[in-house]
Amino acid sequence: MKNKNLFIVNTPFHLLTTFILSHSCFADDDNYLALLHPHGYGKWQDSLVMRHMSSTSGGWRQVFFLGNWLSSRHKTKSFRQQVAEIRDTIGRIKIDAVFLGSDMDVQNQLLVSALNISQFYRYEDGLYSYYNEDRRRTLPRRLFHQGKIQALKILAGINGKISINTTVSGDSPAGIGDFLYKPELLQRFSPQTLKIEQAMIQQALRELAGKDLFHPVMAPDSILYLSQPLVELKKLSREEELAILREILRQLNGKGCLLYKPHPNDSDAKLDYYCRTLPGLSLYNSVEPVELSFAYEENLKAIISYQSSALMFTDTFTPRKIKSVSLGKFYQQPMHPAYMEIMCKAGVCFPQDLEGLAELLAK
Repeated sequence: MKNKNLFIVNTPFHLLTTFILSHSCFADDDNYLALLHPHGYGKWQDSLVMRHMSSTSGGWRQVFFLGNWLSSRHKTKSFRQQVAEIRDTIGRIKIDAVFLGSDMDVQNQLLVSALNISQFYRYEDGLYSYYNEDRRRTLPRRLFHQGKIQALKILAGINGKISINTTVSGDSPAGIGDFLYKPELLQRFSPQTLKIEQAMIQQALRELAGKDLFHPVMAPDSILYLSQPLVELKKLSREEELAILREILRQLNGKGCLLYKPHPNDSDAKLDYYCRTLPGLSLYNSVEPVELSFAYEENLKAIISYQSSALMFTDTFTPRKIKSVSLGKFYQQPMHPAYMEIMCKAGVCFPQDLEGLAELLAK
């Protein structure tokens, strides 16, 4: 008899990972998708590959859109009505196994609890899947959040016995295993690790390529700069980041293209300033997980960011050599050494300064 699996997705990266799992090691099961507060979902429909992966045409038995589930933004139904609806839909399926990316997300945990399921598998959630000690909440904060969630459970009529995690990601005792792209880099406890093998990834990518869903847009010798809101967080000045972008353009010397992928928290004023100041800079506003670009953008030469998880996975999604460069040593505050160690072991380069960046790009 086939297993019935529920994959809970919050981000485009989650969607890609669950698509890979559902088309490889769980391809013979009945797989269901719950889009729970999906980040940037309004733009997913603009992408052929995102639309495919998040619909029944992508192989899911059924897709449940839970955009504002148990959120103050849900104006039409009470919490109890929303939970009752879940029990009457997903609950009737009799799910055998649940998979989720974040075991700290409140709604993720409450959905599992509303279905009266007591355990789940975690899957890859990027760099924070590998180390968590620096983000562990203090006891007062943990108890405060436990109180809030307990009140929400009472309001919603959720009686499931799952232990709610308010400590740190990856710490829920209900998690019985972790599906990871690079489990050998793990620096936290896991009851069991399961590697997402390259053969599994390629199997899913072939399915997407066979439906003509990949449409490359990058010019030869393109460099992709993945923004993170460091200027907004005061970890880097605007002029310091501008100097980095200017150096990258100098190294390209008109023979390639610098693509700037904005972060959702980038300010419009900053983006406008960069585009006006650097005429060679092009915005890359794709909603797709950047890991897909590694697979089909054959002109991609290098990816540059600060602490983005994508830096770790260039060799996971393509056999082509893509330089992976972190600007972590450019921080006004140093990156946590555990993250730097993990990224170094994943093949990420850390130039010391602009001169080091120039040397790296010139190779």
